Amino acid sequence: MLPGCTADSTNTRPMTDNCLLPEFEIGEATKIAHRLFALDGPIRQLDGERDLNFLLGAPGERCVFKIANAEESPAMLECQHAVFERLAAAQVFPVTVKARQSVNGNSIETVHDASGRAHVCRVLPFVEGCLLRDIEKPSLALLEDIGSRLALLDRALQGFSHPALERPLLWKMDSAPQIVDSYSPLLDDASRGLVEHFADGYRRRVVPRLAQLRRAVIHNDANRNNLVVDESATRLQSIIDFGDMVESWLAVDPSIAATYVMLDRGQPLEAAAAVFKGYCAQLPLLPVEAEAVFDFICMRLCMSLCIGAHQCAQQPDNLYLGTDLDAVRKLLGVLREIEPGTATAALF
Repeated sequence: MLPGCTADSTNTRPMTDNCLLPEFEIGEATKIAHRLFALDGPIRQLDGERDLNFLLGAPGERCVFKIANAEESPAMLECQHAVFERLAAAQVFPVTVKARQSVNGNSIETVHDASGRAHVCRVLPFVEGCLLRDIEKPSLALLEDIGSRLALLDRALQGFSHPALERPLLWKMDSAPQIVDSYSPLLDDASRGLVEHFADGYRRRVVPRLAQLRRAVIHNDANRNNLVVDESATRLQSIIDFGDMVESWLAVDPSIAATYVMLDRGQPLEAAAAVFKGYCAQLPLLPVEAEAVFDFICMRLCMSLCIGAHQCAQQPDNLYLGTDLDAVRKLLGVLREIEPGTATAALF
């Protein structure tokens, strides 16, 4: 989400607000995909926060044609492609992806919209299966597998670096206090009270200990829309959308995955604990990291509310941006009644 936003020195916000979807009609996308990638067949638009995504082709041969936001750099896409190769070599997922070559022999091409703005585009294979968001109540075994695969991803990325990752990012946990301060005024009184409560706890319990936490390149967005599960809903096929990949605290990655599996669950901590069980079996967290994850979870939920309010005001017609916000607000209300120490004991 929101890759490539640039720093704004004119106010306290860590990025500019210019993060709107590219403006290409589906007919234009069809012609571009054919001209640059020799693709034909049925096409339909998929959900997207900052990129236009189109599902193209017949079943069994489908791919995703992606036109990136104007602020996305080719270097970030090249970084993602390097990560795909690393994950494939480590056999992290049952299904791995690789960018398709264009008719010009390139994995990334540039196109211009009607206003002359340049956008980079590419084609990735479509990962068959179902999204975790479409499974009514995922089993604890599946959630444990998700945690395990995410840990394998993080292990595969140990030692990885790329210059493109050194960019401001709205969804980076490092910026969480600034994000909630900037955008919480957009919330109603009740939601703003929740955000202020958790932000205060984060500043008191976590910020003083951040220097003790390991840093790494992480996926940073293992939410329900980015987890593709096999048709039997028993194992994770792959994690998609590496646009929010960033260098941050390692413990943030499983915390994000745990955050979103808790939504709409009668026993949210039980679901999150399954993710951490699978993760720690492959990549154990340090005690100080385990003590921070409940606050990371709560701050991610606060960021979702605040950024969601900001984005919905920017793009009221993009219904995807409002996904899960009611569930996020409800979960924050539940978590407010749980002491952090009690939550940590339940999670581990």
